[in-house]
Amino acid sequence: MKKYDLIIASGATICYNKLAKDFTHIKTGGKIDTLIMPNTIDNLVVALQNTENAIVLGGTTNSLISDNGLNDIVILTTNVRGLQVKDNIITANAGESLAKVCAVAKDNSLSGMEQLSGIPGTVGGAVNMNAGAYGRFMSDVVDHITCYTNGKIITLSNSECEFMYRTSGIAKNNLIVLSVAFKLTEKNQILISNDMKYYKDKRRQSQPSDLSLGSVFKKYDNIGAGYYIENCGLKGTTIGGCEISNKHANFIINKGLATSKDYANLVTLCQNKVYDKYNIKLEREVKYFGEFIF
Repeated sequence: MKKYDLIIASGATICYNKLAKDFTHIKTGGKIDTLIMPNTIDNLVVALQNTENAIVLGGTTNSLISDNGLNDIVILTTNVRGLQVKDNIITANAGESLAKVCAVAKDNSLSGMEQLSGIPGTVGGAVNMNAGAYGRFMSDVVDHITCYTNGKIITLSNSECEFMYRTSGIAKNNLIVLSVAFKLTEKNQILISNDMKYYKDKRRQSQPSDLSLGSVFKKYDNIGAGYYIENCGLKGTTIGGCEISNKHANFIINKGLATSKDYANLVTLCQNKVYDKYNIKLEREVKYFGEFIF
């Protein structure tokens, strides 16, 4: 049986020449040569076992795919959902949305994820990059993860994940997250709900609701990149269908019919202007996939 037949037999779906803009969060990107969409951990593992050098993506809330597409195999985990609650531990599959986990935590009077509740994307992606908001990070609530590497399924404790600012040992060692266990604490549900509303309102007031990939750049010297970009007079700058948000300068938004090149050109503009003014190099949070020519 051919390797793709094994993947299909396991229950996963395979599409060819699928446009990235049809499924990416920011709605840009060209054709994907082969797109594999598992819907369980088991057939995600089968897909990983029967492909080489596949690109594994989650909610793509931090990923920019080239307009030229990818002549690669892409495994999309967003259908690998599901979670369970046992005592103060919530275990979620890699493709489950972080927002869903936070909502379930609230429903079960479990505290610890209130600041994280507005972060878009999947559990796997959030853990991979140690996503965070308002002083709270995934590293603060992860108990352990189950992941795939070199044909094996292994479990890593929090300390073994080697969490750092906006990255982790998971990312650096190219481990594929299968599921994540979150360790939370009991708290009054009304208090949790009030805290979630507070952070949701705070996010709404300070960040654009338009299509974006979240924060474009990492902090520099513990100062948000938006400070530098705004002081370069770049708020509202537009290239093609993309714009540096007037609400928050560290967000680039799709104003309609944007391309990945529009986005990448604005990224480069920000980096060049900030370097010219402050002599510092802003480092991207957003990950590029494919060819970008400037």
